[in-house]
Amino acid sequence: MSTVLQRTDVEQVLRPIESDLLARTGGHAMQWYGRAATSLYRTFRLARLLHGDAHNVEVILPSISCATPANAALLAGLTPRFADVDPESGMPTLSSIQERCTPNTGAVVFIHLFGQTADIKDLGDWCREKGILLIEDLAQALGASLPDGTPAGSVGDLSVFSFNPTKILECGGGALLIRNPGLLGPLAQLAESDLLWTEIDEARGAMLAGSYRNLHHSLVALLRSRAVDEISSAFLKLQPAFRSLYLRRMKNPAALLNAWDQLDHLLEHRLQNAKQYDHLLGDSGWKRLKQWHQSGVCWRYSLLVDFPDQLVPFCEAVRRDGFHVSNLYWPVNDFFLPSDACRNAENFARRIVNLWVDSSVDDQWVSDCAKSLLRNRPRKTM
Repeated sequence: MSTVLQRTDVEQVLRPIESDLLARTGGHAMQWYGRAATSLYRTFRLARLLHGDAHNVEVILPSISCATPANAALLAGLTPRFADVDPESGMPTLSSIQERCTPNTGAVVFIHLFGQTADIKDLGDWCREKGILLIEDLAQALGASLPDGTPAGSVGDLSVFSFNPTKILECGGGALLIRNPGLLGPLAQLAESDLLWTEIDEARGAMLAGSYRNLHHSLVALLRSRAVDEISSAFLKLQPAFRSLYLRRMKNPAALLNAWDQLDHLLEHRLQNAKQYDHLLGDSGWKRLKQWHQSGVCWRYSLLVDFPDQLVPFCEAVRRDGFHVSNLYWPVNDFFLPSDACRNAENFARRIVNLWVDSSVDDQWVSDCAKSLLRNRPRKTM
């Protein structure tokens, strides 16, 4: 069994990475954890602290996301609210975030989705004017640039990173970067005991993670097939059972240190695979999310297909051919607060297809996957 290092030891090992990230983003300090979820929890606890530890503090989250940010918000005692998205990118806009703002809003999380980035300087100015924390989530955009060429993570008050499986680096761990120096004092007030560490063994962690994944997939399938109209009441009753997954210590900082030197190579590999998809899919007519050309990071190669009602059988056919394909990014407001209606997000979720570009696939895999996509595309009916 691996030994859990004290955070002071973790910080010592990861000092070179910390120096690199702080220099890129203009940050002032970093804290290291076992998951990005733990980093988000800390930002949400900070938002509560800055609002007198009130119990009615809200955080605005994008409606297209995994459920982790909303789960972390509930764990920290915040109420998650959800902003609709641009139907072409899946990311929220300044206006959609402003529509969700209330006097109780304490934080906004902007997720650079699938490696895409957006110009969020106006959002940053608005948040500062309102006294709202702006948190950039770079779990899928490590190393990315904003549209003006500046690094992602260089606008928000805080930035969150993930190095766990399915992310850009998959060696384990998460991080919180503090850009606003005025937050260093309040963060220091959050005692270590605030984290309520719940270390669980690997077997139990794997069981809980698998159970949660199956629950999520099943509920999405019910909504996608329109078998039910509402799932939040069932989901929220079960959600507390999974809370031990979210507060984790970093256990193997040496693995992250060793992986860091490979970041540029891994990003280039992803870009080459994405470019190959571009070439092979040609004029298929599907909308492709191509902002990765500008950001320099492609987490998944993403399509918006033109047959939403046939998306599930299409994806299953491609999977039967042996290729990874994901269509599970369902609007998270349906899990937590369906009254925050997000029509663009639902339209996006019914069309999105994500394809693998990471180090597990090569040129031949991408070529064969593209052929499967074109072969299994539903035929248009008159």
